[in-house]
Amino acid sequence: MKKVLLIAISAFSINAFAQPVILNGNNTPPSGLSVPVNYATTTSVGPGGSNQMWNFGSLSYTPIGTVDVIVPSTSPIGASFPTSNYALSLVGQNSYSFFEVSSNKMEVLAWTISTPGSGNDYSPNPKTLMKFPFNFLDTVNDTYQKVGESVNNVTLTYDGYGTLVTPSITYTNVVRVKEDYGGGAIDYQWYILNPFMSIAIFDHNFNRLYHFGASQATDITDQNNLQMQVSVYPNPAADYITITNIPNGSTIKITDITGRTFYSAENNNEKTTISTTKFVNGVYFIQVANSSLIATRKFVVNH
Repeated sequence: MKKVLLIAISAFSINAFAQPVILNGNNTPPSGLSVPVNYATTTSVGPGGSNQMWNFGSLSYTPIGTVDVIVPSTSPIGASFPTSNYALSLVGQNSYSFFEVSSNKMEVLAWTISTPGSGNDYSPNPKTLMKFPFNFLDTVNDTYQKVGESVNNVTLTYDGYGTLVTPSITYTNVVRVKEDYGGGAIDYQWYILNPFMSIAIFDHNFNRLYHFGASQATDITDQNNLQMQVSVYPNPAADYITITNIPNGSTIKITDITGRTFYSAENNNEKTTISTTKFVNGVYFIQVANSSLIATRKFVVNH
């Protein structure tokens, strides 16, 4: 579903991690990021609980392709999901997923569809994927409905956290969410919080574990603080933008909705002003990043 960096971590230690709290959905990856997607067949997903080790490194994986993060409106079917503010494209398969991330939850409006009104189109009643904040052992019940089908139920439980091992990457401070659809139908999703995204999904229908090869920054708490502190103004902008609360040693990058870079520079000041006089009118994304933290902000240029 996206274009994200791949960082292989070859050595790790297992520590007693503090219970990660999913505070909000402000840290979804920006458009233009892309990750490779693979799947393996398995019936073993491991137990829930604190400080777990989910080791899927020895499974045999089949590559599917890549998934890109896109601006919802740039999808050929994006107009059918006007409330979506986060979307994914399965490259080469004409397949799109649309989400709505708000202050208290993340919902899926459609999952890997090519045509609105068919497949996993949840337009009549979107399905909750996450609530905010979400603490260890919290549970949330939800109803959802596909187009043309009856209402169904799902119970989400933040049932575990710890380390997840894949052949290429080892992730720490991972959160697992159990999706119970009743009658023994249970899926699982493993999330990293920096950026906030799913890095593995177990689908009970096919006994498949899907792995999305995204990289992970190292400090969840600091990332949440960074995500809340970085500010951009004015918005909309005409001739300039000012960015404040920039961590020392950060790189600032500005891209448009197609992923084209308009500005990229290292910055050692807490505050900086960037000219936008040569930017065409439209939507842009600012990414502020250092060795372990990433924050993304959206702004509009309107001369």
